[in-house]
Amino acid sequence: MASSRKKRVVDETASDCDEVAEDMSDEDTDESENEFMNQEVQVEFEACMPQDSDFAGIKTLLRQLFLKANVNLSELADMIISQNYVGSVIKQIDAEEEDDSSMDDDSGDTVFGLVTIINLADKKDKDCIQKIISMLTSKSKSVSPQDGQKIEELFSNPNETVGLLINERFINIPYQITLPAMQSLRKDIEKANKKQMPFTFTKILLLCKTYRYKIEDKGQVPSLFFSNPEEEFLVEMSDLSVTWSVASERDGVSEKKWDEDDMEATRTVLVLGVDKLDSFIERLKSELAQ
Repeated sequence: MASSRKKRVVDETASDCDEVAEDMSDEDTDESENEFMNQEVQVEFEACMPQDSDFAGIKTLLRQLFLKANVNLSELADMIISQNYVGSVIKQIDAEEEDDSSMDDDSGDTVFGLVTIINLADKKDKDCIQKIISMLTSKSKSVSPQDGQKIEELFSNPNETVGLLINERFINIPYQITLPAMQSLRKDIEKANKKQMPFTFTKILLLCKTYRYKIEDKGQVPSLFFSNPEEEFLVEMSDLSVTWSVASERDGVSEKKWDEDDMEATRTVLVLGVDKLDSFIERLKSELAQ
């Protein structure tokens, strides 16, 4: 967990949370909830600095992404909390308790989403980062030796500083929350760099939850679908994209929506220039303005 010193920093700045109000449609496919399928629920979210009480919620979201990969998710969650001045967790605002005292509440509200970035070069001595780098390299090589080699060289090149961008949320949370979360992350990175903290990147790497049809016409590339639809915007901006199957690693809970026989769960790694983060934010603005 984060140190007590770090925790005091969180308590002192908790009132700086950014509110995000969005409509959320219930699309749960569970039969017991079918009666709510056509209801629209008004929900208010807030983006706040990660803190110790968010550990379990952050770990749950990381498990959605990494599934059964050999990555120490507890260590990764602690790392995210320890650098809580960059990135945010998404929580629901309780309208009845929306006052200053509730902002200081350390009761561990449900974490609905997470947006942050980790300097892989700066944290390369951590076991969880070593395992992530190893997994991404080996999985990419198993699909495309050439692309896998490029990813391996990216991690070993001393002139490259790679930021692992994490953009995770529960499946029913609308993608509209991504824009304010990314804008906040961009500001956090700028503030950290002004304080000489290690958040200057040359490349951004994003691991996406994706799905594809198992059977396609011969000679065609299987159609790829993104669990977080906004991440599809990044494909055309990427320098490199590799997809592999995780059908044997599915947890059956976070991915139950994609339990059809003709669909296969996959993961897609995207490598982008750091300037594409601003391009991504502008694309989101454009899409939401329509």
